[in-house]
Amino acid sequence: MMERCPTGIPGLDELLEGGFPRGRVMLLAGGCGTGKSIMATQFLYNGAVEHGEAGVLVSFEQNPKILKEDMMHMGFDLQKLEDEKKLIIVDASLSGIAFPERAGEYTLSTQSSFTLDSVLGIISKAVQTVGAKRAIVDSFSALDSLIETVKTYGSSNTENVRRTMLGINYRLQSMGLTSVLISDVLDDGKISKYGIEEFMVDGVITMHYNVEGPDAGRHLIVRKMRNTKHSENINTIEFERGEGVRVHSL
Repeated sequence: MMERCPTGIPGLDELLEGGFPRGRVMLLAGGCGTGKSIMATQFLYNGAVEHGEAGVLVSFEQNPKILKEDMMHMGFDLQKLEDEKKLIIVDASLSGIAFPERAGEYTLSTQSSFTLDSVLGIISKAVQTVGAKRAIVDSFSALDSLIETVKTYGSSNTENVRRTMLGINYRLQSMGLTSVLISDVLDDGKISKYGIEEFMVDGVITMHYNVEGPDAGRHLIVRKMRNTKHSENINTIEFERGEGVRVHSL
């Protein structure tokens, strides 16, 4: 039987036979304001607080200081987890490049160091330091420059994305991590930016935010979850301070 990694997100594990498949890579996709970063961070936070599983958070878009402030509003004290050696935040945002003097041990501080190998290398170092079992990458959609670095003569962009995804999947799984990659999508009809990421991962959850009509509100759909008998319903979600995302099954 497939071992499960409980998310601790109220209502979600019940849709997934107890949680994500342990040691696999998930894609969490959705548009702006759907709650992707909150839900992914909730998965990481719950792992450390409820299950004693340290985590690594790779932030490509937000300065860690701002990220911690935002998540504190939801009740997730990431600084406390850092102090307790249960979490490492890898700063891969532009802030590290703009202000190299502020760079820490887990900061990609120069554009020249922003390669697939350097990103995976710093993740590996963080994993070994805290013995991490969970990781999130926020977001895969910000990795355009990494995809550029793996281009080979005559390769199409689709092949470059596929090669990058395979490299990330293999390395994350080889580290023994249960991982969540966040995908930002502008078109609500799409699951991923390039259209192939969803085929390269073990699980796909999409999040939606309808602002009008009978289906107004936020929703979640489990599109794919390997080795799992999962819900295929459109499930409503809400945010609760101090808890994060709560999933309501239909």
